[in-house]
Amino acid sequence: MTAFLSRICCLLFIACLSSSPAQTEEAPLKLGVMPFNSPQALVRSLQPLTTHLEQQLGRKVIIYTAPNYSVHIQQLLAGEFDLAITGPHFAALAEERNMHILYRYAAKLETLLVLPAGSPPLQPAQLRGKTIATSSRFAIITLGSLEWLEKNGLEFNKDYTLQEYPSHGAAIAAVANGMADAAFVARTALQQNPDEVKRAVSVQETGIFLPQVCTLLNRRLDLAVMERITQAFASFPGTAGGQEFFQRTGYAGYAPLSTADRAQLRSYISLTKRLLELP
Repeated sequence: MTAFLSRICCLLFIACLSSSPAQTEEAPLKLGVMPFNSPQALVRSLQPLTTHLEQQLGRKVIIYTAPNYSVHIQQLLAGEFDLAITGPHFAALAEERNMHILYRYAAKLETLLVLPAGSPPLQPAQLRGKTIATSSRFAIITLGSLEWLEKNGLEFNKDYTLQEYPSHGAAIAAVANGMADAAFVARTALQQNPDEVKRAVSVQETGIFLPQVCTLLNRRLDLAVMERITQAFASFPGTAGGQEFFQRTGYAGYAPLSTADRAQLRSYISLTKRLLELP
C-alpha cells in the first residue's frame, strides 16, 4: 500500500480483553471492515464479535476501516487483511484472489429510500431532478438502486444528481440535514444508527433485496488457524453476545453464499470490475 494510502486509512484499534503472555505470543489478526457506517458505529456494533474471537482464538483482533470504499477495496484485493467483513460483490472479487468466503449474513440486504421526516410516499418518477445521497457508487446498495431507477425511467447523470457520502450513516444525515432530497441505504445500516437520526427521516420500501454482507478469511493463513477461526465464527451465533448482535443489527445469523446468491451477484460483479478497471 502506498504511503499516501497509509496516511489516509482510518485504523481503529480494539484492545484485547487480556494482556496475558499467551495472548501476545501470536500477531494480532487484522479484520478489515467495509466503511458502510461511521468508524464509531462499526466498532460499537462489532464489539461482541471481536470479543468472542479474541476469547476463542487467544489473540488480539484489530479492526481496520477506511475513509471510503475505494481504499477499502484496494486493501481487500491486495490481501492486507486476515479477516474481512465486506459487500458480497467485493467478497466475490476477493475470492478470485486471496480470500475464502465463510458466510454471508442470513437476512437479505434490503434497500430503503430515505426521505425527510414527514414525507408522504412517492413514486420513483418524483425523484426526477432531485439530489440522491448514497454511501458509494461501488456499494451494492447503490448499484441495485441505480438499476431500480433505470427500470423506472430515470437515467443516471441526467434525470437526478447522485451525491456520494463516506457511509450509509452520512447519507442518512444528509437527508436529515436538508443536504439531499433522498438517500438509498440498507435497512440494517439504518437500524444501527442512533434513535435521534432515525427520527429525523422517513423511510419507504423499494422492494430491492440483495445478498448480504459477507465474512471472509485469508487463504494465506495456516490451515490449523483457518479451522480455529472458522469454528470461532460458527459458534458466535449461539453465544449471548452473538444473539444480541444478530437481533440488534437485524442480520439474523450466518448463512452460506449460495449458488442463487452468486447468480444474482453476477451482473454487479461485472459492473464493479468495469468501475474499478479490473481485468
